[in-house]
Amino acid sequence: MKVELSAEQSELKNRIQSKLEEILHFLSLSREERQVQSYRHIEQVYDQMGIAAHSLYLSLNPKPKHLKKTVRLRKMTPGDPQFYQHIRPVQELLNYLNNQQANDEPCDQTLGETFYLNVFTRKWGKSDRYTLIRNEEGWLVRHSSQTEQGGRDAEPILSYVLRYDQVSYPRNLSTIMEDIWYRAAEEGLPHEKVQAMLNEVADWITMTEQNYPSHIALENEEKGYFS
Repeated sequence: MKVELSAEQSELKNRIQSKLEEILHFLSLSREERQVQSYRHIEQVYDQMGIAAHSLYLSLNPKPKHLKKTVRLRKMTPGDPQFYQHIRPVQELLNYLNNQQANDEPCDQTLGETFYLNVFTRKWGKSDRYTLIRNEEGWLVRHSSQTEQGGRDAEPILSYVLRYDQVSYPRNLSTIMEDIWYRAAEEGLPHEKVQAMLNEVADWITMTEQNYPSHIALENEEKGYFS
C-alpha cells in the first residue's frame, strides 16, 4: 500500500526522484563522458537529494523502514542528516513510499542453530570438527575442551582454537565469518545454505593448511613446528 503524502511531501518526493535520476544518469556515463561533466555539480546534486530525503523522512509518521543491511553499511541511523547522501537508502525510501512492505526484512531462520567446520589438520593427519552455534552475539565456538562466545566474526575464539591446533588459516577468515553471519540474518538463509557456506570456508582453511611448507619449517618440537 502506498504512503499518502501531502502536497509538500509530494513535492519533496518529486525533487528526490529528479535528483536520483540525474545521479544515475551521471553514473551510467563513460569515464570520458563524466570528465566533461562537472563533478562539483554532481556532488551538489547528492547534497540536494540528501537534504530533501532527510526532510521527507522527518515529516513522515510512522517513519519509513530501511533494511538492516543498509543501516549497517551507512554506519548511521536514518535520522542522521547524512544518511540519505547515498543512492541505496534513497531508493529504499522511494520504494517504501510506493509500497510500505517494500523494505520488510526476511526472517532470520538460523539463530540458535548448530553448524560445523570440518578442517584437515597436519597435527592429527585427518579432519577435525569445530562446532559453531550462531546466536545474537555472533558464533559460539566449541572444540575439544574449549567453549567460548565469539563475535559475529567468530573472534577471538575461532583463530585461538585453530592456532592451538597449529592450523594454518587465511588471514581474512574473520571477515568471511562476519559476512556469513550478516547474510544469514539479512537474507533469511536456511540452515543448509549457511552450512554450505561454512563448508566452503572449511575447504579454504584445509587448502591453506595442506599447503603449509612444512619441508621448510625448522624441526623443533619445542617451538611447535613439525614436518
